[in-house]
Amino acid sequence: MANDLSKLLKRIQSATGRDDNLDGEIGRHLDNAYGETVGPPRYTASVDTCIGLIERVMPGWHWHVGYGPKGIMPYASLKNEDKRYEATAATVPLALLTVVLEAKTDK
Repeated sequence: MANDLSKLLKRIQSATGRDDNLDGEIGRHLDNAYGETVGPPRYTASVDTCIGLIERVMPGWHWHVGYGPKGIMPYASLKNEDKRYEATAATVPLALLTVVLEAKTDK
């Protein structure tokens, strides 16, 4: 499973926007709340969907979004009492997904 999550993280890090195939992979590997018959939520296109994912798979963690140090790229952070993850990406949803996968693969 860790290897699958590492591969998924690399795909998210190289994504540039909404990707239905990537949404399916995220749903299969991370989100038990979605059903295969309905299809995955659009994680790669929706900040609200990503926040819901964080609440389900990272309970008790705190997220923040904004722009990176140069003010150009969307930025996200995810932290708990012990750890903090930060990422910039082409979109806010991709930045949020990146920090979730970084936290999940850091075991």
